[in-house]
Amino acid sequence: MRKGYVRSLLRGIDGQGDEEDRLLAEVASTDRRRSQRAMIQVPVEIHSQSPDGRMLRQDAFTLAVNSHGCLLSMGVRPEPGARLLLVNPKTGVEQAGKVIRAERSRDGGFAVAFEFDSPRPQLWSGMFPYNDFKIPRP
Repeated sequence: MRKGYVRSLLRGIDGQGDEEDRLLAEVASTDRRRSQRAMIQVPVEIHSQSPDGRMLRQDAFTLAVNSHGCLLSMGVRPEPGARLLLVNPKTGVEQAGKVIRAERSRDGGFAVAFEFDSPRPQLWSGMFPYNDFKIPRP
């Protein structure tokens, strides 16, 4: 994925240029990250539960990933703190976690910061060469 694509996606968040710059800097920054971040677009499935108990599923894709979470592009805005199950349909690997932040993007969707309950590099297995994405062998 190209940095320009992420910039254009984030450019219209809340209609604020400063907000775009802040989010882009956060996405690109690795100084404070617990693991290496990769700017990569991966299709994923998001599973959640509605307030009335129905199970919901929606398609989304990542903008950036690491072992501890990802930045998602979603069509529906989840509430911060919402519990979601993210599934990589290519590998079948699932990971639960929570929404940290969700902000409107220029394309009409939402940029969603998602944190895993525990590190899960297996979710992105074989997609990039960073050392801290290595899957530990038993």
